[in-house]
Amino acid sequence: MTTAPPSARRIAPRSIQSFASSTQSRDKSVVATRPPPAKPITLAKRLLFPTLPADADLPPLLVSPAAAPELNAELYDFVALALRAFVNPWWTKITRYDKEFLPEINRILTVVFRALEARFFAADLSPLVFRDLPTLLTQHWTDYRNAQAKLHTSYASGGAATLPQLFHQIQPHMAVSAEGVIDPVYVRQAVDHILKACLSPEDYEPETERYIVREVVLKVVVDNVLPRITQPWFIHKLMLDLMGPENENHAAADTESMSQEDDTPADRPPLQHRSSHHFSFQALAIYFLSAVQSVSGVCLSILHAYRQARETIRKVNQSKDLQPSEHASTSGTAPAGREASPNPSGGEDGPFTPALPTPAFPGSLSVSQMLPPPLPSPPSESGSSNASTTTPPPGLSPSPSLSPATAPTTPPPTPIPNYTLPPLTFLLTLLTPPPLSPHTSPASFSPPSALTSRTAPPPAAHTSLTTARALTHVLTLLASLAAPFLARLLPYLLYAHALSAPALASGVRSARRALFPEGWPAVAPPDPSPEEQAEMRARVCRRVREAVPGPLALLLGPTPESRAATVDAALAPLDSQACNAHLVVFILDLVLLTVFPEMGVSEEG
Repeated sequence: MTTAPPSARRIAPRSIQSFASSTQSRDKSVVATRPPPAKPITLAKRLLFPTLPADADLPPLLVSPAAAPELNAELYDFVALALRAFVNPWWTKITRYDKEFLPEINRILTVVFRALEARFFAADLSPLVFRDLPTLLTQHWTDYRNAQAKLHTSYASGGAATLPQLFHQIQPHMAVSAEGVIDPVYVRQAVDHILKACLSPEDYEPETERYIVREVVLKVVVDNVLPRITQPWFIHKLMLDLMGPENENHAAADTESMSQEDDTPADRPPLQHRSSHHFSFQALAIYFLSAVQSVSGVCLSILHAYRQARETIRKVNQSKDLQPSEHASTSGTAPAGREASPNPSGGEDGPFTPALPTPAFPGSLSVSQMLPPPLPSPPSESGSSNASTTTPPPGLSPSPSLSPATAPTTPPPTPIPNYTLPPLTFLLTLLTPPPLSPHTSPASFSPPSALTSRTAPPPAAHTSLTTARALTHVLTLLASLAAPFLARLLPYLLYAHALSAPALASGVRSARRALFPEGWPAVAPPDPSPEEQAEMRARVCRRVREAVPGPLALLLGPTPESRAATVDAALAPLDSQACNAHLVVFILDLVLLTVFPEMGVSEEG
């Protein structure tokens, strides 16, 4: 009897369940051993950190815990795009194999960013936003109207001087010409001082890196930013973007009503709606339920507003409670702001050696923590009088506690800053259009703009000026009564919303998309035609009038014509590019002096 070979033996088929289980186990083992997907290599990692592993994260550009990772990523993208656009094209022509030059420039920029971050945290931006900036805007509006009032008079060199020249005579600045051209040398020196204040001596001495960083910043600011933001049409476009998309319901309703009026024959009688006096329990129930729903919605809104206000007040009061403890921790050794911050570069003479104010928290109440030195006493006529004032009477030993040199001096309390008067003053300036009389005194406000001169409103257009002034005085009185609370509330709202990390990241993202839309500097688009600019300005006027609520619309004027004239006069100081250049340069100086106060001190003794 022969046995069958092994290959001829029958093998029982495997069950479907065992085959499926083995397949699933094999798939699970493959998934478990599969490496995670690699992170995409961004432009910032490829240019600024070529030696960084592909799966590693970028080091934080800002060291503050409040800086969100999104803000760091947006800043890195902006820096990488700027270096690729303004440095990489000519550097690759010199050498194509060097990969350390751009990372070295990024290291310099990192030190600058961190120094600016420390200075912005040390500086209190509340006086800048709520006091200095509204005052500067009020001065700009007043000087523009005064310069416009002098046109075609003997005050304008016999009528030959233009509006930019007259405005330049009122607000002269060494960085701006009468035609509104900003001097790049002034901006270059300002950027160089910022680099000198932020960099250590070891990083500031090499001229090559410093010049490249300075010229890159100068190229972005002078060639791309300043010429665009001073254009009136760009300001109008920015205002339209901030107000959001226009609600087309009103325009469509107006167009439909006009078309119906045109299509309606003159002999057709008007439609009359007959009211039904038939009593219905269903209609009564609908009215009752609608009223209940409306009342409940109003109550819920009031409850939500009350909870939000209570939470905000609690946070503001907590910020007030944190201030005395920090003052106590800094008192006793040196005045706050006099201590030198450590240098992140390792040297003794770092970028933080200038005296900086140290607020208790972002948005503190103190304008400055440094107290002025006491005034010297007037010189006496003889030395005996001085001796008599310092020598104790006979029989009494001099007490060291009563000595003038060792007597403790209590600093005066810091006055409460008034953050409401400058904005209200600017609001009153906007609501007070210049007089319409052609015989206006040259020293007063200007005559109306082109729109108001074409459509001269009746004398009733300015009857609401008294109401606007009265309301402004009432608001000023109420704001003065609530000044202690508003001095804490406004800085809290500024740092919690306007200067928060998401808002800053959104601003950097918008700037990156505007300057580098496709990854490269955008080709300057042609300016809108005069007709398009006039249409854009008319849209801004219409949107502003529509944004004012009905009860407050009387502040602009009693009639639609007077309201249009008031809004037009409020927007008129932004219609000149040369005057806007003066305003932008003054705002730049204001920001620089707030962050770098040593720039406003003369070196000469």
